[in-house]
Amino acid sequence: MKTIQLFISIVFFSNVLSAQNQQNTEGGTKTGEGISFIHENVSEALNKAKTQSKLIFVDAYTTWCGPCKMMVKNTFPDADVASLFNTKFVNLKMDMEKGDGVDMAKRYEIAAYPTLLFLDGDGQLIHKAIGFHDVNQILELGKTALDADKSLGGWASKYEKGNRDAAFLKEYALKLAAAYDNRRTMIAEQYLATQKDWTTDENLELIYRFTEGVNTKFFDYFLNNKKAFEKKYNTAEIDVKIQGLVSERLFNEKNLPTLGFADSLIKKVYADKSDRMAKNYHMSYYRMKGDREKYAEAAVAYLKKYKDSAEELSDIASTFNEQIGDRKMLKKALGWAKKAVKMDNSYLNNMTLANLYQSLEKKSNAQKAAQKAIDIAKKNDEPYTEAEELLKNLK
Repeated sequence: MKTIQLFISIVFFSNVLSAQNQQNTEGGTKTGEGISFIHENVSEALNKAKTQSKLIFVDAYTTWCGPCKMMVKNTFPDADVASLFNTKFVNLKMDMEKGDGVDMAKRYEIAAYPTLLFLDGDGQLIHKAIGFHDVNQILELGKTALDADKSLGGWASKYEKGNRDAAFLKEYALKLAAAYDNRRTMIAEQYLATQKDWTTDENLELIYRFTEGVNTKFFDYFLNNKKAFEKKYNTAEIDVKIQGLVSERLFNEKNLPTLGFADSLIKKVYADKSDRMAKNYHMSYYRMKGDREKYAEAAVAYLKKYKDSAEELSDIASTFNEQIGDRKMLKKALGWAKKAVKMDNSYLNNMTLANLYQSLEKKSNAQKAAQKAIDIAKKNDEPYTEAEELLKNLK
């Protein structure tokens, strides 16, 4: 999800772990300065937690996570942090991408790093937090985990006992959101069900925050009341959010929607231009699935109706040249490339035309198009190495 990216580091830090934190992960307690961790041994941690009547603190990390390394360097060695965590918790460090960590990541729905878990001796989740924590933040986090009135486990217990007070539900939803807990949307929906007026500033802000997917009541409300949100935020920000949510669903290659769902979603969001967008998406859909034949059919259907973009014509023609071996289809692509050049006599469009001529074994025409591309590039002070290489291959 988009919010995950707020926590996942995209920068690889150059600093390495200290000697203490480079200890092997064969199991057993690691002692020394800072928090004393059990490494990669869930059973040992659970046994100690039961025996000592303590909670388990889990540093759920990955080897590539920059913020995880920064906590190892700057947070865990602190004397106050060590005093609290070594006294009150059994501390467990787990790589979420190997061994038992893989199953733990699934069980506790871990999708961002670092994730900081607090478990009881039976492995039940008591509290959870996401992202880098400095010394003061982790001290506060540890105290919160120990406080039944503040921990997620404590709030879950109140909820399970029937607390449905509006203020409680709202605060609970926000706490779950901060921990990136999958229950957050359900609780937020229950809070809004207690509200007669969803258009208050506070409620609009909550809806905006919890609109995280296209299959929720929040998304439908967001769309149907777009003007209200534009008054609070700005039109560009709203459009970017909607586009991001739609793209996230439509272009999830690991979980592609059905075309029927995609068409329905596009029509709901972009009613005035849904036909074109849906037909265009069909091409992307089959490209993601690796179905060249269906992609070709979708492209032909799209360009039968929409031929007003030289960029699209050239891009589709180029894809046909690279991916579609059928000569009949290449001839169609040649026609699109010619139209693209007529609309926009650019270097790239002429190169698409030249490459198609080459594929169709029309050497003279390919040479002319490549030379034309070179002339345009020289005039515009653009690179033309590809065109020169093509001319050499054609000699």
